[in-house]
Amino acid sequence: MGDPRLELDGEHVSARLLPGRGTNGGYSLVVEGTTQSHVNPLDPNDLQLEYTRVIAAVIDGCREPGAPIRALHLGAGALTIPRYVGATRPGSSQHVVELHRELLEFVLGTLPVDDDIDLSIEYDDGRAAVERSTRTDGRYDVAIVDVFSGSVSPRHMSTVEFFTALRELVTPGGLIVVNALATRGLGMSREVGSTLASVFPVVVALAARAVVDDASLGNIVFVASGTAFDGDGMVRRANHGQRPIDLLRGPTYDEFVDGAPARHDGDAAA
Repeated sequence: MGDPRLELDGEHVSARLLPGRGTNGGYSLVVEGTTQSHVNPLDPNDLQLEYTRVIAAVIDGCREPGAPIRALHLGAGALTIPRYVGATRPGSSQHVVELHRELLEFVLGTLPVDDDIDLSIEYDDGRAAVERSTRTDGRYDVAIVDVFSGSVSPRHMSTVEFFTALRELVTPGGLIVVNALATRGLGMSREVGSTLASVFPVVVALAARAVVDDASLGNIVFVASGTAFDGDGMVRRANHGQRPIDLLRGPTYDEFVDGAPARHDGDAAA
């Protein structure tokens, strides 16, 4: 039997923290058999997974280097990105929304966040939290949607109506960052891309070339905003891994979306 501190067999979710899984140590969080994230509490800059490096590259460019930001995280995982923001942008204010209290308490019980990170936590469905916050909360510089149940992303957090509500929570030049799992055929990713483009005037996608070509599984990170942003800088910062990262925008973005329908509340799941 393994270390009970690293195992969660909860009422609603099962998870494991597997130590020593990265090249520099750290832990992999495995939820319902799917590796969800990797975190190195001793070095928050150690981002082992490709999609976390891409998201970090986006955050690095959302304001001047080192400046504190206000960040909203829908989905907690092992708190890899909040720890990164706390280390690279001291003084940032961050809010996390996580559906599964037992999962996040399990992570924090083993791998607590540094006391100097300003992090508030809300246990709720991400969409419900967003719709409530549009009436009561202020504006964020960046909002990150990284919500999965195992390997499945909830459809109700990828519709026109959801992104329209989320848009109200960011500053005029703020960024919406959406982590989408690229399934075979890329149908879900194309629909998410189309949906974002129907809500925001500026949208790009960043992903490994093999993922965009549907030759490999992986993640596609979408970035959306009401104003122009430095996509070239984002992809330049992201391109330090084993696989080249492509930036899709304008014609290449439209070619990727390929006429996929935008998602709406009430649409039947494909």
